[in-house]
Amino acid sequence: MRFVPCFSRRKLLAGPLALGLVGSMPGHLRASAEGKSVFMVLWRGETEVEEGFRAHFEEADCPIDITVRSLDRDVSKLPSIIAEIERAQPDLVYTWGTSVTLGIAGRDPELAEGPDDYPPMILDRPILFTMVSQPVRSRIIEEFGPTGRNVTGVSHIVPVETQLKAMLAYMPVDRIAVIFTPTETNSVLAVEQLVAVGDRDGIRVDEFPVPLDSDGNPSRQALPELIEEAADGGPQFLYLGPDSFIGEHAKYITGLANDKRLPSFASTERMLAASDALYGLVAPYRKVGRFTATKAERILCGEEAVSDIPVEVMPEFSYQIRADVAQSLNILPNLSLLDYAEIIGQ
Repeated sequence: MRFVPCFSRRKLLAGPLALGLVGSMPGHLRASAEGKSVFMVLWRGETEVEEGFRAHFEEADCPIDITVRSLDRDVSKLPSIIAEIERAQPDLVYTWGTSVTLGIAGRDPELAEGPDDYPPMILDRPILFTMVSQPVRSRIIEEFGPTGRNVTGVSHIVPVETQLKAMLAYMPVDRIAVIFTPTETNSVLAVEQLVAVGDRDGIRVDEFPVPLDSDGNPSRQALPELIEEAADGGPQFLYLGPDSFIGEHAKYITGLANDKRLPSFASTERMLAASDALYGLVAPYRKVGRFTATKAERILCGEEAVSDIPVEVMPEFSYQIRADVAQSLNILPNLSLLDYAEIIGQ
């Protein structure tokens, strides 16, 4: 049986965020955090997440030393970066995304399926992850809350069930198509969860993994045929999940989909901003960075053990609708959405 969405601004956008602390760090905390070092390991270079992270400490007048290394989407660089962390001895290791976090923080040893199943690589200092879409399903943590080990962090993705409610709030939905990269752990986990929730609520989810080329990389050339196949099935929406390849080609993908009169739902702010998706329920990246920084502050000030600082989902999300796309597709939203949705692209 399909559920009926019942949204209010209070339910959709979670309660007051701890971001009220931004720029108001007490003097004794500034003094204890000042001069501490953070070693950032990023997936694809700096983003607005890091801008928000830096802004938190700059506005609090609390300078910290930040070293940045990027994998540039190449996990083979991890061993040399881990060796550099061990030499640098930073006060905090910051990891961006699922692949980086699995490579450094590893899976929770209690959840690993063997000694070679992503063992923790850094054990002697705090690790703070951000932009991990499925920390529980990827087995980095057992559950949200304190981890009991040297890891904490922030997830930026709205729970899939809430995303599905957001789709239903726009218009009736009984069939969704999803295109994803089968080699990206976070993307595969998100699709599995979407299928499970869809099965429960009577919504069909058609899966379209992107074929890999001879080098084992997802093929951009395969996208037109894949979009055509997805659209021919008759779904109401194309779901764009937390997927680096899909995000990189989101403008191209949504253009192809819109040509087929297939609107897209984006799960991340970057994907929505960089494409012609119709709408999304997203966590603004700068706010993700600021919220992550509040956890870094607690670690660097030394008032709490990292093992006691809870892993949390972002407590604030934004329902954003692209007015220009809605008009071009002639798919206008339910008027009740205008009470809380942010209309962009006008």
